[in-house]
Amino acid sequence: MAGFAVVMTFLTWGFILTIVSIVLSIILFKFAKRSFPTSTYAAKRYRILNAAAPFLALGWLVAALILHAFISNHIAHQSVGYSPDPYVTLPNGYVVGSLNTYSGYVRAPGVTTDVPWVGRGYVRGIIDLEFHDGRFVGTYLDSKSQFQPQGTDHVKNFVFDTRDQSIQTSDTNTAGDFTSQQNSVHQDQNAYWNLYAQNRHSWPTVVFWVILLGGWGALIAVIQLLKPADSLSEHGSI
Repeated sequence: MAGFAVVMTFLTWGFILTIVSIVLSIILFKFAKRSFPTSTYAAKRYRILNAAAPFLALGWLVAALILHAFISNHIAHQSVGYSPDPYVTLPNGYVVGSLNTYSGYVRAPGVTTDVPWVGRGYVRGIIDLEFHDGRFVGTYLDSKSQFQPQGTDHVKNFVFDTRDQSIQTSDTNTAGDFTSQQNSVHQDQNAYWNLYAQNRHSWPTVVFWVILLGGWGALIAVIQLLKPADSLSEHGSI
């Protein structure tokens, strides 16, 4: 599922970046030792700092990603870009999202989605979704399963009135299935992903890059600041 894919992606990139950091550490250490081969404290410190730089940069990347997730969830009130359960909070406080990227939903503030496709304060299994005059209007797939034995496997209309949280549904008498739903949610002009995209803030990503590049820039500045004055004038080893 999507959550497992996200975990595997992070583990894969973590392994790759660790290997890259080790290789860069060796290269930078040898470069620093060749440039400043003296046995002075400043030269030793510079060589060690160069060797540690790739790991410090990798650690800062991890810290920036964690901070990015915190800012996205607690300040922007939306999921971070690599979340397996993406969601955004609309200006009226309602949340539009997708459970495990497969099951779209809209829910009222403070409401948690449950097993039924339509419940108090929420609708899930959404295909199309629009918001007009205080009402969410759209369609959802009333799938039949072991958890929903009363399902019809039909696409149904719904009107979710945010003023009193009442939900009215009607059957389109159109058969649907999971595959057709997935095609619709990404292809329909009124798919819920469009409302999701329209209300997603981009500034948390900008903040992430500012923090990341700012930290890396500060690391480079510190290394340059601690660069010894002597170069190849004396020879020694660490």
